[in-house]
Amino acid sequence: MPKEKDYSKVVPKIYKKNFYSIAMLFYVEGQKQIVPAVTIEQSLYSYAKLMGFDNFDVKSASVTLSRLRAEFIDLNYETT
Repeated sequence: MPKEKDYSKVVPKIYKKNFYSIAMLFYVEGQKQIVPAVTIEQSLYSYAKLMGFDNFDVKSASVTLSRLRAEFIDLNYETT
C-alpha cells in the first residue's frame, strides 16, 4: 500500500470514503432520528429503493454502515 502524503493526513478518514457509503450513513442516521422505531434493515432497503439499486446486499451494507458509524464517532471525539 502506498504511503499516505502529508497533506492528505489532515483529511479525516470518513471523508475519503465512497460517496454512496457516506450518503447511506447520513440517510440511515436521519431516518433513525425522525422515526426511532425504524430498523437499520428497513432504512437500508429504503435507501436502496431511493438510489435505484437493483442488487443491494443488505448484509454488506450493514457492515459498511457500522464501520462508517465507528469512524464518525471517532471523528466527533477528535474534534471536541
